[in-house]
Amino acid sequence: MAETLAGFQERGAAHRNCAQSVLYFSLRSLGHDPGSIVAARYLGGGMVRLGHLCGVLSGAALALGFRDMNAEEGEEVDAVAVTAQMQSIVHDFEEEFGATDCRTLTGHDLTTRDGYRAFAASDARPRCARYVEWACDRVGEII
Repeated sequence: MAETLAGFQERGAAHRNCAQSVLYFSLRSLGHDPGSIVAARYLGGGMVRLGHLCGVLSGAALALGFRDMNAEEGEEVDAVAVTAQMQSIVHDFEEEFGATDCRTLTGHDLTTRDGYRAFAASDARPRCARYVEWACDRVGEII
């Protein structure tokens, strides 16, 4: 978890967004190459910084998809059960944090350079780290 959060907190080229961080944690937990996190590049900030569904939730769904995609030959994946588990994660996230959309959770418009700078300087960034940790814990229970 420490490595996951460190990558999220990192600035510059080594930074992993919220969705990438959850996917990174999941891939590492499954023993897979974490290089696939590039698949979550545009999910951060509520889908390309538009403020929609929080990236940790998108990253969680993507992580479960990667887990299913890499299932051992002959291993059955109960997609109905996993869908219910993912729905529970989304509902529980909303109960815990009061919303599921990035704009409400961060309080910032990330579509502009000024909005992103305000976000980076605010107390929202540490809250987002908490969201990453929460989602990793929940996905970790499933995988």
